[in-house]
Amino acid sequence: MIKSPVIKAITATVSALMIFSAVSVSANAASIDSNSKTLSKFQIKTSDNTKKDIPPAYSSVELGIVNSPKSQKYNDCWIYSSLSVLETKLLKKDFTAKNFSAEHMNLWATTKSNGKGWQRNVTSDGYAFTALGYLSSWQGGIEQSDYDTLVEKYTPDKDLSAFVNYGATAIKYLDNCSREEIKQEIMDNGSIYAAYSHSTFYENSDRTAYFCPKGSPKATGHAIAIVGWDDDFAKENFKTANGILPENNGAWLVKNSWGNYNSLNGYFWMSYEDAYLFSSTFRYNYAIEDVTPITDDIKLMQNEIYGATYEFNYIDYDSVTYLNLFNFSEGYNKLDSVMFESTAKNSDYEIYYVPAENKTPVSDESKWTLLSTGTVPYSGYLNIDTNDFDLPVTYGAIAVKISKNEASDKNTIGVGEWLNKSNGQLAFINETKKGESYIYKDGKMIDILDWYKAERDDDLGGTFVIKAITNKTELAVTMLGDIDLNNKLDVLDVTDLQMAISGGSNLTTVQKLNADTDQNNEINVNDVTQLQIMISDKN
Repeated sequence: MIKSPVIKAITATVSALMIFSAVSVSANAASIDSNSKTLSKFQIKTSDNTKKDIPPAYSSVELGIVNSPKSQKYNDCWIYSSLSVLETKLLKKDFTAKNFSAEHMNLWATTKSNGKGWQRNVTSDGYAFTALGYLSSWQGGIEQSDYDTLVEKYTPDKDLSAFVNYGATAIKYLDNCSREEIKQEIMDNGSIYAAYSHSTFYENSDRTAYFCPKGSPKATGHAIAIVGWDDDFAKENFKTANGILPENNGAWLVKNSWGNYNSLNGYFWMSYEDAYLFSSTFRYNYAIEDVTPITDDIKLMQNEIYGATYEFNYIDYDSVTYLNLFNFSEGYNKLDSVMFESTAKNSDYEIYYVPAENKTPVSDESKWTLLSTGTVPYSGYLNIDTNDFDLPVTYGAIAVKISKNEASDKNTIGVGEWLNKSNGQLAFINETKKGESYIYKDGKMIDILDWYKAERDDDLGGTFVIKAITNKTELAVTMLGDIDLNNKLDVLDVTDLQMAISGGSNLTTVQKLNADTDQNNEINVNDVTQLQIMISDKN
């Protein structure tokens, strides 16, 4: 049985968050070169990034850090816009220009063979936070050239993350931000993801300017990338809708995903005063604050790949501690930083390493190690430095404690939780396992699935969006025979070793080192016999 009162309460808004476009554009439409000066007809003045001087006009296109507009095939504008923002961020950081596959994200975001994941097919619409899960869990982007060689072998269940070369590490939500803040984000990151309510009724005659007046009914949601602005863009350039024009000059420069469909080669201008742009109607609008190159020496430890579909706000305490348990025996034991999603802007946070006993985080806070403290700087995906903390080669948890204060009355954290559409159909079914996420409150450590069942009669539960970015280290035996990595030898280690030898389970690098109890560089039944002798001698 699935009963989640909070989810039921938001079903009416989920359908409003859908982002797609009903506009049909030829998939073979031409596009412009990223360095094109076509937009100079509006006399865009270009200035590079500065925190002190936001210019009256700016264009990432003229800076050469925007790839050419593409043409969406289905209701997948949210895919093209999010990948464009990632591409521009990489170009802004002087990384090699990338051309990421929209097809890959689209297929990744379809229903898996086990029925889990996003409940959609490739022609369906989607949500901004669908793309955020893809980016924050380093599932993409995948270079188009790589994808083209893999497409015949690929299914939604196949993990292609080995082909991802750059991972998003920090993503800032921009809903209800000031105009100056948004401009700064565009200058800092090259572009931002946004969405608005699209109706052809509000386009000018050559489809190069768009303005939906306040009070207008919401139409189809459409996602775009904003790549610049012009404070002097004349309000008269917009179509008069029911006799209404913007009160002031000024517009955003928008990169669309309909190919070369207008005289601006796929770009258009949108008034600063558009009714739905940057509202919470089509959340989330966002900027990719930081990315990192992915090499064999870095690993993202995570218990979910779909990101936050909801904010866990069920516990009305001043402080709540959320934990994710990981197996740190795979050879990545330098904790570079911790990622987590939260909309508790201005709240206080504390990050801890929490040891585990019998694969459960310990409740004794005196055994916890404080890694970082601070104030949540923005709503979104945060990346907090942990100064290369040495992780024990065993099971352990990363804990994020979020506390209310005078500046914020929220202590929420992102959670991957099932969602309903307004028509009652499931939009997303999460994959959850016991022993991965925990809540610590009232001095007790509670498995999140037990909490959901007891408090919500919810069998699916959720998974906290807490991730560990770790770096590779040299490994060695931690304790001969300790297969389950709980720092003791018992019959459970014998069982685990027998299962591994029979093919019933896979061992991590450290577990394999520990499993070679006769130390002959092979793991077989002789090691089981030796382990049984070791346990007998110990007792």
